[in-house]
Amino acid sequence: MRIERVDLLNFRQYFGNQRLKFSRDDQQNVTVVHGVNGAGKTSLFLALNWCLYGEGVENIGQIVSKEAVSRAPRGGIIETKVDVTFLHGGKRFTVSRKLLGQKQTDGKVTEARTSAEFVLMRTSLSGIMERVDNPIGIMNTILPMNVRTYFFFDGEKIDNFARPEQASEVERAIYQVLDLETLTRAMRHLKSAAQDLRSQLKQTSTGELQKLVAEDEQARARESQLTERRETLKRENAEIQRHLEDVNKRLRDFESVQELQQRYDQFTQEIVFTQQRFEESVRTIRTIVSASYVRYAAEPINAALGFLEEKRQRGEIPSNIREQFIQDLLSRQVCICGRTFAEHDDAYEHLVQLLRNVTPTSLEDDIIETAGRLRGLLDGGNKQRADLDARMADKVSLEERIGQLIAQRDDIERQMRGAGEDEVRQLSRQRQEYADDLDANRVEQGRVDLELEQTRVRIKELERQIEHARKSDKRARLLARKVELSQKAADKIEEVYSIFAANKRIEIEQETRRIFHSLAWKGDHFQDVRLSEDYQLEVIDRYGLPARPELSAGERQVLSLSFITAMAMVAQREAPLIMDTPFGRLSSAHREAITLKLPLLAPQLVLFVTDEELRDKALENLKPRIGAEYRLRFDPSTSCTTVEELG
Repeated sequence: MRIERVDLLNFRQYFGNQRLKFSRDDQQNVTVVHGVNGAGKTSLFLALNWCLYGEGVENIGQIVSKEAVSRAPRGGIIETKVDVTFLHGGKRFTVSRKLLGQKQTDGKVTEARTSAEFVLMRTSLSGIMERVDNPIGIMNTILPMNVRTYFFFDGEKIDNFARPEQASEVERAIYQVLDLETLTRAMRHLKSAAQDLRSQLKQTSTGELQKLVAEDEQARARESQLTERRETLKRENAEIQRHLEDVNKRLRDFESVQELQQRYDQFTQEIVFTQQRFEESVRTIRTIVSASYVRYAAEPINAALGFLEEKRQRGEIPSNIREQFIQDLLSRQVCICGRTFAEHDDAYEHLVQLLRNVTPTSLEDDIIETAGRLRGLLDGGNKQRADLDARMADKVSLEERIGQLIAQRDDIERQMRGAGEDEVRQLSRQRQEYADDLDANRVEQGRVDLELEQTRVRIKELERQIEHARKSDKRARLLARKVELSQKAADKIEEVYSIFAANKRIEIEQETRRIFHSLAWKGDHFQDVRLSEDYQLEVIDRYGLPARPELSAGERQVLSLSFITAMAMVAQREAPLIMDTPFGRLSSAHREAITLKLPLLAPQLVLFVTDEELRDKALENLKPRIGAEYRLRFDPSTSCTTVEELG
């Protein structure tokens, strides 16, 4: 999707007809709209959102131009309209949303927002404009409503993704932009169908099968409860993290405990980082253990190698005489000394006896190869044992380090609770309460995860028992087969979903890291960017420690921008990047880095900026990429804005 032009008619301060043409050139893909605060940049941004999706105009007051209302007669109808023309998939579309307002006797206007007309037109191959049926559905296939905020976004709010409490928002963004909803919807429908079929199976079955089906139904209901509880705990943890960050932020403002709070933050960051290393070590240990079957097979492997070695020492493997050599002698009936012999004489029979004792070449090769593989298995087993010992030692060391860090942080907490200021003591107590709540939630989360794992193991066992029992109940076979197919399909979709989501999370992490390093002016200070399995965006500094709490507002904005553009790249969704006030909170160093790289990250870039946001080196960086440029002229005498093309 690349926007070609926007036409406005009587939309807010845009009186009459106004038009902007956006640059669609691959090399000059940037459109810049300049305007002082209040000139209409945000109104233009809202006009795009309103036209395409009917959203974004809540709680902003009157949409219909006040100037148009003032000029209309009482009872007159005023038309407000926004058209957006864009190219997508080689076709041209025009989206139009129109609203009628009526001027009342008191001079005010009545807007019928709920009945705004929405039309989507498409240019046919013959060049004729044709109306598209189901315009909302088609628009959502081009750029879905639930992902628009990740392509049309307010620069003042963009840093939300980089905040510690926004893991759920990061997860939701990935879910929406990557179109994972289709998989989850199919999974829900199949699970629901399987549940309905189980109910029917329970009613038609008797004896042992009925009992097993009832237990299976209960186990799956418990699985659903535990899954929901796990999601609730995740949401609660995110909320607690938000409160903790708020308390820490307030404590940093107290001069009397600033040094203590700084040390508290440092210990917290190191605890988080060490815990991540600990969890990674545990996962590695599990992987090694799951593949360490060789240590239990060492005895039979050694026995097999001993047997083969015995055969080798006896000269049976490899054979002293090759099979093909003896066959050639028998065929020619000539000895290697040149003496001839006849069939069935002593020399002939001796060669035949040798041939019987020779191991076939192909089998001999297989035996030699097998011996090599067995030795490789033993060598691998020895390496696994060494790796496991090293990882176990590392795990113990990390566990001890976490305990030391927590003890040191607790000591700082006690010092802060003993501080002289009442508010500091109160905030410190609140923080401890939140930390206790978080620990309690994590303990419960561990219990829920364990029970969930046990429940799923029991469900698998029940599936096996039901399959066995149904074979003796002809009436239940068809229903049981339907249940099995529905559930297996749902399970496979869930498996595909998990693998796909995990792979895409890693891809987004890699792209976010690459983009962040290209945009952040302190790139050498930041060693890494990570997107954890629980969707926490984290920045690691050159000391190997989490640095997100230390990020400035501008750096958080850069991190969020990197994440958003990374999602768009991974999703391979061609859409414009439209930013309202993108550089307002950025330092000149960040502005310069971003303006140099940002045009390369989107097929079409539209910026609504003030002169203060885009000047000097930042403007110079963008100049070669600007294909269209406008200035919004606000007239104080009419409170109206006109669009003036520059160039």
